[in-house]
Parts: sequence; C-alpha cells; structure tokens
Amino acid sequence: MTDNQNRARELRERLQLRHLNVEAGAFRLLGESRQIVSVADDRLPASNVIYLMLDAEEPVNYLQWLASDDIQVLIEGGPADYYLFGDDGTVSRITMGRDLAAGQQMIVHAPAGTAKAIVLHDSADYLLVGSVVTPAWSPTRVRIGADQGFLDQFTGTADWATEEQLRKLIGPNFGEISGGDPDSLTLLVEDSGEIIFQGMQLSQQQAQTEISRFAERHPGHMVTLRYTAKAPESLVEFLKQQLAENDLDLGTIAVGDH
Repeated sequence: MTDNQNRARELRERLQLRHLNVEAGAFRLLGESRQIVSVADDRLPASNVIYLMLDAEEPVNYLQWLASDDIQVLIEGGPADYYLFGDDGTVSRITMGRDLAAGQQMIVHAPAGTAKAIVLHDSADYLLVGSVVTPAWSPTRVRIGADQGFLDQFTGTADWATEEQLRKLIGPNFGEISGGDPDSLTLLVEDSGEIIFQGMQLSQQQAQTEISRFAERHPGHMVTLRYTAKAPESLVEFLKQQLAENDLDLGTIAVGDH
C-alpha cells in the first residue's frame, strides 16, 4: 500500500467518514446553520457543511442535480474532474487540484440548478474536499440520477460529452432518480441507525428539520415511519416524538431484518 493510500485510510478513520449511499464516496456531516432562510414557500437552514472524499474504491461521485449552490474547497489529494450541467444546457469540466499553471482550481462552485458529477483522476489515490451547500442540502431539493432525456440533451455538447462518458457519470442511477419530492414524508430507520429519506441518509438534526419543514407545508398530513427489527429504539422514539410535536398523523410500519 502506498503512502497516499495509507493517508486516505487514515483520513477515513480520523474524520469518521462513512459510505455515502446513492451518489457514492465517503462523507461526514459537520453541521447545519442555525440561521433559517425563506426560499419561495419553504424555510430551511441557510447552509450545511460536509467532508466528502473519493478514493480508488469509489472514484466517482455520481451525477446529482441541486436546487442550492454547492461550493467545494480542496483540502487534500486530487486531481479530480468536476462535470457541470446547467439547466440552460451549458456544460463545463473543471479540474480540481493544486497545479494552478495547468489551469486547475482549488475551489469549484456548482451554482443552484446545476447537475454535477466528480471523477477522481487515475493518477490520484484520493480527494478530500469541504462542501458548503446553501441553502442547506435536503433530499427534497436534490435529484440523484438521470434518464435518456439527459443523454439526449447533453450528448455532443462538448468533446468529452459522449454517451459513454455521460452514462459513466450517471453510473448505477441511470433511469432511477432519487429525491426531489417535497410532498411526502416516509422515514426508514435501519439496524445501523441510519435514517433514510428518499433513499438518502439523514442525521437526527436533518431529520428534525425535514419533519418541521414538511409539517409547515402539509399540516396534519399522514407520514410513515418504518424501522427494521434491530433499529435503535431510542432513535425510533426520538422520531416518533418529533412527528407528534409537529402534529403529523403517524402511520408506523415495522419491517424485519434486511
């Protein structure tokens, strides 16, 4: 194992990074802003901050569209290519790295309404960035994956935008888009203690935020809380309490091990 590979493993352990489902990579949520902002008819934290890491085992952060700005700052490693696709049909490829003379950048900004994918260079063992999403990330404001319509829109828009490359950026999420639904609330608590909403992981703080946001938009509506047989009881009770405090009508389904 090389020194860089050892460093990547050390970072995972010391920063307590864990697998990021659906979009891939490793991450850790550092926190959400206490400032609440209004966006259209919605209210949510002004920002959130995470560590995100790619390595040889997971070298691609798959395509995702965000309704918020995503500002990523290089901490260590790289280079890696950022592929950006605007709602207006524009595309760009930006290389994150420290070789400024070669045109690499240490900060990449994906504006709101941009789809983004990240690919680690073959020569790189890892990439560690800090990501600030503003307003804060939410599964209701993100769409992970794409379908044939995306290929039809963007194939040929740049010399690198071949159908083969675009499919690589979408990865296993081709034809199966996760997220982007503001009008339903189903939470799943897994054996590991992960809280899953629209296929994506939430912290307790994020789950509390999502419950509050949903209650403001849909007061008194039915919601579903599912949990596996070995899900942490204290976490299930916490979520039940949050739902009750927000006057949401709870339907609970217990499911077996999986």
